[in-house]
Amino acid sequence: MKKFVFTLAAVAKYKKTVEKKQKAELSRVVYLLNTLYTEEKELLAAIADTAASLMRALAKNRDVLTEIKRHDIYQTFLRENLQETREKIRRAEAEKKRIQALLIITMKEQKTLDRLREEQYQAYLEEVRQEENTLIQDLISYKSVAEQE
Repeated sequence: MKKFVFTLAAVAKYKKTVEKKQKAELSRVVYLLNTLYTEEKELLAAIADTAASLMRALAKNRDVLTEIKRHDIYQTFLRENLQETREKIRRAEAEKKRIQALLIITMKEQKTLDRLREEQYQAYLEEVRQEENTLIQDLISYKSVAEQE
């Protein structure tokens, strides 16, 4: 009796490999996004803290002009970093959406291949049943012919 062979086994194996790679890439991008969100929170906290530190410095009667200039330089630095971080977040989110779209397509293709494999397997089982029934009918016919002789 012949063995079941899925005709698109190589394609299914390839799609499974692609799916694993896409899931790994998605995990990497999600980790990067979480890191960037943390960085953004830290920058926002630092920006809020600089205002308080300026007030403390001014309360100590330090050189007002120098403190304001130092504060302004640091604020500018933090805002530039915040802007860069937000741009990185925007790119990472776009990459995440792109990978998710590809992963959805790949998973749909994988599901279609699984359904096709199941259909081929059912057709194989039906063919095996028909072969068995034919063999049984032949044996019954042979037995009845042998008994008549």
